[in-house]
Amino acid sequence: MLQNWLFPHGEGSLSSNVGAADLAYQRWFRFKEAYSPRLVMEALQENSRPVGRCIDPTGGSGTTALVCSFLGIDCDTVEVNPFMADLIAAKTRRYDTGALSADIAAVLGGRPKDGGLARYAHAPSTLIEPGDGGRWVFNAPVAAQIGAFADAIDLAREEHRPFLRVMLGSVLRDVSNVVVNGKGRKYRRGWDKRVVTGGHVVDAMRGACNAGYSDIVRFSNRLQGDVRVHHGDARVETADLPEADCAIFSPPYPNSFDYTDIYNLELWMLGYLRSGQDNRKLRLATMHSHVQLNREGREPAGSSPEFLRALEAVEESRSQLWHRGIPSMLRSYFADMEGIIADLAERIRPGGLITVIVGGSSYAGIGVDAPKIIAELGQDMGLDLVRHSPLRAMRLSAQQGGQFGLSEDAVVFAC
Repeated sequence: MLQNWLFPHGEGSLSSNVGAADLAYQRWFRFKEAYSPRLVMEALQENSRPVGRCIDPTGGSGTTALVCSFLGIDCDTVEVNPFMADLIAAKTRRYDTGALSADIAAVLGGRPKDGGLARYAHAPSTLIEPGDGGRWVFNAPVAAQIGAFADAIDLAREEHRPFLRVMLGSVLRDVSNVVVNGKGRKYRRGWDKRVVTGGHVVDAMRGACNAGYSDIVRFSNRLQGDVRVHHGDARVETADLPEADCAIFSPPYPNSFDYTDIYNLELWMLGYLRSGQDNRKLRLATMHSHVQLNREGREPAGSSPEFLRALEAVEESRSQLWHRGIPSMLRSYFADMEGIIADLAERIRPGGLITVIVGGSSYAGIGVDAPKIIAELGQDMGLDLVRHSPLRAMRLSAQQGGQFGLSEDAVVFAC
C-alpha cells in the first residue's frame, strides 16, 4: 500500500520532494518546506532493527507521521502551530467515511447569516474589507462565506473538524487578494480589480473536500500506526514523550522566517487566533528561527567551532545586517536545537538513530552552516555521528542574488 501511495504512476525513485506535493494526503495543503516521504522511509530503514515507534518533535506538514502510519509504525509528533497540528491529525486519523461524508455535506450547506463577519471582530484590520489604508486581504462576501463554513465546522463531529478546517484552509490563499512567498505576503498585481465572490469560496471548498475524501476512501484499507499529535512547544514537549526506536525531523531553519506570520491567514480565518495576545503567545512558543519578536536569548552550552566562526563573522558584519537581532537569534536557535536533540537522546532507545533534516542560511553574504553546527553540537554531547550527507541545494534570498548557495543536509546520530 505504501508503494501505491509513493509511486501512483509506477515511478521508481522519489529521493527529493519533487512531485511529492501531488501525492494523496500531501496535496491537501501546499507546504513549501515539506520534505520527501521517500526520505522518511529510507531513514526508517537505516535503523539496524525494526522500528515500532518514532518521534518527530517538529511535525510540520506531518510527513514523518504519515509515512509511519502507512507502515504501521506508531509515531509521537509535536507541533506548535495549531493549524499544522490539525493537518497532521487529519492526515493520520481513521475515518468512518459515511459519517465524514455527512459532515462534509452539512458544512458545504453553510451560508452567511447577518453579514457573517461577527467572528472576525477582533482580527487585524487589514484582513477584511474595508481594510486599512485602502487595502484588504479578503473581500467582504468572501470573508462572510469563509466565516459561514468555519461556523458550520464548529458544529461538526469533533473527530472531523481537523479535516474540514484543513480543507477550508487549503482554499484561503486562492480566494484572497495576496500571495504568500518567502518571509511574508504581498498583494496580487491588479488585486483591486480582481472579482472573487462567496460562490468562488463554495466551489473551491467543494473541490477540496471531494479530493480529500477520495484520498481517504482510496486508502481506507491501509495499515495505520497510532499517531499521537502533541500540540505545544517542541522545546518543552519533547522531554515528556515516551521512549521510541528512532527520531526523524526537520526543524525550522535559521532563516528568519516567522512561520506564525506565514500561516496567519489560516490561523485567523479558521479561528485559531482571536486576539493579538493569542498571536504573541504562539510566537513565544516557537523556536528562535526568526527575529520578528523581541525575546530573551541564550547560548548553546556545547562546543561547535563552526558556530563560533559563523557567529563572529556575522557580528563583525552587523552594520550590513537587515536586522540587528540576527546574532542573538542564531545563538538562541542553536541552543534550542541542542536542547531538543539532548531530549531526544534521552527518549531514543540505545542503538536508535536521530535523523535531522536541516538547511543552512546566509546573512550579509556569510554562510551559516546549520547542518555542520548541529553535527558538532551532537558529537560534543556524546552522540555518534553516523553520517552527514547533502540532500539538495537551496537558493539564497533574492536580496543576496537568488542563486543556489545553501545546502540542505541529513545529519544522523546514533544514541
